[in-house]
Amino acid sequence: MLRFSALVETELDRELEKAQAALLAGFAPETRVHRIRWSQGETQVFELGSGSPLLYVHGGLGGAYEVVPILAALAEDHRVLAVDRPGHGLADPFDYRHVDLLDHGRTFLRDVMDGLGLPTVDVVANSLGALLSVAFALDAPSRVSRLALVGAPFGVARRPPLLMLPFGLPLIGQRLARYVLSNATHRGSRKFWGQVIVRHPERVDDLVIDVDVANTRRNVESWLGLLACIADWRRLGYRRELILGERWLALTMPTLLLWPEHDAFASPEEGEALVATNPNLRLVRVPGAGHNAWFDDPDTVVTEIELFLATGPQPEADAAALSPSLSTLSAAKMNATA
Repeated sequence: MLRFSALVETELDRELEKAQAALLAGFAPETRVHRIRWSQGETQVFELGSGSPLLYVHGGLGGAYEVVPILAALAEDHRVLAVDRPGHGLADPFDYRHVDLLDHGRTFLRDVMDGLGLPTVDVVANSLGALLSVAFALDAPSRVSRLALVGAPFGVARRPPLLMLPFGLPLIGQRLARYVLSNATHRGSRKFWGQVIVRHPERVDDLVIDVDVANTRRNVESWLGLLACIADWRRLGYRRELILGERWLALTMPTLLLWPEHDAFASPEEGEALVATNPNLRLVRVPGAGHNAWFDDPDTVVTEIELFLATGPQPEADAAALSPSLSTLSAAKMNATA
């Protein structure tokens, strides 16, 4: 665990709590906010709606708050549970240095599901949250019914957007990242969103940006550790073990990839190549949208997720027919690991 002085922690927590409360009041006022424990700390959960459970797993350097603008729409037919990953939002701070990130993600999601009493669940995930959700689904396929991945999953492309590359450099990268994160501003946050996160930054509500700024200031130390955990400066990209490659072929549950046409992290063509390796995967392009596509086009994203989740589980015989054959695995191996 990371440790801060009580004064600093209280001030930053209060700033984020206030901004978060305003965001929820504006978009999803009936949301229940509570905390749960996992094996290495405590985290925060947003809960709204009733019916079949739907777990939202956010990306890196973000938080559960990102889904709030579409939370009420998703909750019309589901019990939506959006969780802050460790060191994000109002979860306990977390030291990611020297952590096996995939193993950490599997442990965290398993503990959260156990804590929420979810033997199995549908998952909506974004970016780094998508990578961790896929890793968990590969390890515990009986616990994930369906995966809806919005935006390019982390690690499909081997390098981050050019704007973020300097953060992975030794020495200077950590110093630069600390300065940028510690001095987050409303104006700077919206500019960054327009460069990397969305296609139309003017469509992002001020309440979201307020939470984003407070979230960034509160979690600087955790995020520095996460950046060090994922970056391999010698390759000017991500650590090799975070590139799933041929492991995507082993994914057996129905998986929807909602791929924005203007995703800064990986192109739709890379998504199409991925989908071609496994018949359990299906890709839908989202025109005119960036990485967090629901800010650019919430109606399309919600509609596609709901249509996907409304599809009943496939009979075992059909599922077996869709599983990649040995010949498919061999033929796709080169593409998946290229």
